[in-house]
Amino acid sequence: MPTPTGKLDIGSRDIYIKTDRPETITKKEGDKRELMVKVWYPAQIENENTEKYLDNGNRLGFAAKYGLPGWIMDHLDLVKTNTYKNPEVAKGKFPVLIFSHWHYSMAFGYYALIEEIVSQGYIVLNLNHTYESTGSVFPSGKIKLYNTTYDSLNNDQQMAEMAWNATQEFNQSENAEEEYKAIKNLLQDYIAAKSIKRWSKDISSVIDYLESEDEFSFLNNHILNSNIGVFGHSHGGAAAGQVLIEDERVKAAINMDGTQWGSMVERRLDKPFAYISSEWPAEQPNFNKHAFRNKSSADFYNIEIESTGHSNFMDIPLMVNLSAVNEAGKIDPLKAYKATNSMVIKFFNKYLKNESNDIYKLENEFQGIISIEPSF
Repeated sequence: MPTPTGKLDIGSRDIYIKTDRPETITKKEGDKRELMVKVWYPAQIENENTEKYLDNGNRLGFAAKYGLPGWIMDHLDLVKTNTYKNPEVAKGKFPVLIFSHWHYSMAFGYYALIEEIVSQGYIVLNLNHTYESTGSVFPSGKIKLYNTTYDSLNNDQQMAEMAWNATQEFNQSENAEEEYKAIKNLLQDYIAAKSIKRWSKDISSVIDYLESEDEFSFLNNHILNSNIGVFGHSHGGAAAGQVLIEDERVKAAINMDGTQWGSMVERRLDKPFAYISSEWPAEQPNFNKHAFRNKSSADFYNIEIESTGHSNFMDIPLMVNLSAVNEAGKIDPLKAYKATNSMVIKFFNKYLKNESNDIYKLENEFQGIISIEPSF
């Protein structure tokens, strides 16, 4: 893992949240939505040890996803993190960011990204969306893996046909308006859109707990203000865009390389938003130019990191240098990591810390790597 460049040390704690929302993924009557959150924060280090890379939920679920034995993940004990377990919070007050992961991924597999952000003076609540990550470990020791039953029952033939027909119409369209008509309903009604709205509610549930429950009391007097930012990768990035619309407590958001399913296609944003994209293949349909068609009355950034792939926002390319395995682009993974972190930090410094940042200057700082347009 890269060494964070900020002045602050990093700590973490695991928080369990039980909401009063029905759990729609399971069949059990009366089941309520439960969530695990990894809280990363600036820390005062005394005699604490650094934590292991990933918990057993993330590890075992990842192995199960690819039909591998659980022990194959034991090598991750050799990965040295820069995060200490349960130290005291550093003196001072810090803005709060909520992070949402890639669908069916290791929810906490973003150490490089999050450690750097926390070292620069942020509290990050890393949310694990139960049954939709590789796995979650709860205080009882129970591990809840990705729910393949729900996926097979709901991501059915009807959904497949909806996606196929809309994509074919999109590819055959002769102009932008025809493209938009082809996918407008898909963006709002496809199974991914339903999931995005559930994840948006998960994020709002975390904010509810942050404001009212004892589990977060260790952060008392350390939160800068009520301004909250949300960012996420892939499916989690789309959830960040959705909650920006739905929850007035969220002041700014970043979608990192996610198709923007949900209701944004019908909404004009009025809060700062950035879309950070990898370099998509030419044959991949760009639905986002229509999802963001209404643009924003506030600052809106359309950013591309050239020569990157979808996984370049995660730790994987930093650890596995085989493109056939890591799904990364041709870029040096460290360059992608530095460019992503710089953009995320400058964006939230501007809109949560009120710093006078010209985000467009990042094009010069990362010449040939970053390109920025105001909007689509």
